[in-house]
Amino acid sequence: MRYHAVVGGEEHVIDITSRGGGKYRVAIGERILEVDAVHLQGFAVSILANARSARCDIEPGKDGRLSVLVGENVFPMELLDERRLRLRQAGGKFSLEGPQRIDAPMPGKVVRVLVKAGDEVGEGQGLIVVEAMKMENELKSPKAGKITELHAVEGAAVESGAKLAVVT
Repeated sequence: MRYHAVVGGEEHVIDITSRGGGKYRVAIGERILEVDAVHLQGFAVSILANARSARCDIEPGKDGRLSVLVGENVFPMELLDERRLRLRQAGGKFSLEGPQRIDAPMPGKVVRVLVKAGDEVGEGQGLIVVEAMKMENELKSPKAGKITELHAVEGAAVESGAKLAVVT
């Protein structure tokens, strides 16, 4: 199966081939890994690759967005299969038209609100900082526009998927 992962604004093509018994061949660009993977409880996976072991806790979001906790590092990313990628490409900026909701990617605490209702913001501008699993995650505007709703309150606890703001 082929996926397109966007991490830190950089796209990577990932080809995964099952070899059976929890073994996979993973190609990330030119790099090839032989991986043993065991599904743990919930959205957790134990991975052994190149004699290194890691536990990955995955927090799924909307539209292929997810956060992956590896060790003490959280990696927000977008993971698209070929079908979702073609739909996105065919629609151009279709997914960014209209109001865009900014949701908490995982349970945590709002540590900073960088904007206020009515502010004009640019695409990629930081809006809210949420602390989750001892890491601070800056949530950015998906498009240029105006903050029409702001539900985030500094110091407040938030659940995964909680609406924090809306940009129109």
